[in-house]
Amino acid sequence: MAEDVDVLVVGGGLAGITAALELQRLGRRVLLVEQSPRLGGKAGSTYTSLGEFPTGPTSFNGRVPSFWRLFELLGLEADEVVRLHPSSSARYVVRGGKLRGLKPNPLSVLFTGALTFREKWALVREFLFARAARLDPADESLHALLVRRFGESVVEHFFAAVMTGIFAGDLRKLSAQTCMPALATAEKEYGSVLKGALASLKKKEPGAQPGLYTFKSGFGVLGERAAKKVPCLLGTPLESLVIGRHGVSATAGSTRIEARAVVLATEADVASRLLASSLPLAAGTLARFDYAPMTLVQWAERTPGESKLPEGFGYLSAPVEQLFSLGALFVGDLRGESPRRFSSFVGGALQPQRAALPEAELVAGVSGDLQRLTGGSLGEVVNVVRWPRAVFQPAVGHASQLQTLEATLEGFPVALAGSYLGGAAMKDAIGSGFTAAARVASWPLTDAPLRSAS
Repeated sequence: MAEDVDVLVVGGGLAGITAALELQRLGRRVLLVEQSPRLGGKAGSTYTSLGEFPTGPTSFNGRVPSFWRLFELLGLEADEVVRLHPSSSARYVVRGGKLRGLKPNPLSVLFTGALTFREKWALVREFLFARAARLDPADESLHALLVRRFGESVVEHFFAAVMTGIFAGDLRKLSAQTCMPALATAEKEYGSVLKGALASLKKKEPGAQPGLYTFKSGFGVLGERAAKKVPCLLGTPLESLVIGRHGVSATAGSTRIEARAVVLATEADVASRLLASSLPLAAGTLARFDYAPMTLVQWAERTPGESKLPEGFGYLSAPVEQLFSLGALFVGDLRGESPRRFSSFVGGALQPQRAALPEAELVAGVSGDLQRLTGGSLGEVVNVVRWPRAVFQPAVGHASQLQTLEATLEGFPVALAGSYLGGAAMKDAIGSGFTAAARVASWPLTDAPLRSAS
């Protein structure tokens, strides 16, 4: 079988879905190829007799307009997207082996037991006594930036926990410029990271809707809806890809595909493999990008209250606390549903070997954490989800690597999409999809014959 399209999109995660839908809106004929049997990537749902469990993301920030742009392309109805239930408003950080509460209010840090008085004063001092940004324009690690602004103790006990929930990485290796560009901008504009953060909360971009949201039926709705909107080959890995100056040729299963351009919306290592024969320099850069593994242990209370966990969004733990898991998300509380359901996550860049442990050891480790924190019982383990390459790790100098990567692709009809092109978050994946689509749509369509990419 043969397919002739304007754009071949490889990868059916959020980046690929976004790119394909936007290209269709711009009038391009698209074919999406995905090796798994469903679309959505890590953003999915497992449906059980005890309720829905997310396989990846659990919520999103409505302040990011690109989310709403994607939902419009998917044709999601207003009632399919719901605000988080009030029961999920509290967050918790482990300090001294206990859960210390926080509210989604910046002032709550002044009253939480997650910080000592001296650490709270460090935050107040950073806010009140603004200091100019350092003059050195080079990238630095998140650890270096945060210690410079707040001191070692605040970072070790507080920020190390908070950042775990975002990057599951080593703060000494992660790029501040890439992971948290708003921090560097705030330091330059306000002389204070906290002043900049508070100022950003007052800004509203066109199309933004402040608040945290999830989906009535779970994140699986994104892939389900996309599969009805975009022509796609599911359960079909791309076996070969040849890129020339004027087009691409590919094989996926028994299908031969000719296209004017290609969007590679895969993880970096897959993109590296696909580009190896046609664009080896780009492939070499992508091969150096690293990911942290993560395993989710998903469980539910059999009887109300047996976990003894308070209601909330979830908890995070810094490495200094020496817990088995990095934290847990209270996924049932996000929609105020019973029975209460939880997703504990294990692994990350600092504990990669734990993500690969047998299920029995994972369950025992998570159960031990719960016993230590609350004295409660784990309940019924419903699912174990393993992501060997879960979270991209943007290392110091990542921005310059992306510039090098961009230069090696110049002049070829290929665009990249994926969270690794930004700060590794879900919004970065979606944003990269829109960017890739705009880039491809700006190229003139041509029926020139395929030429070698030498």
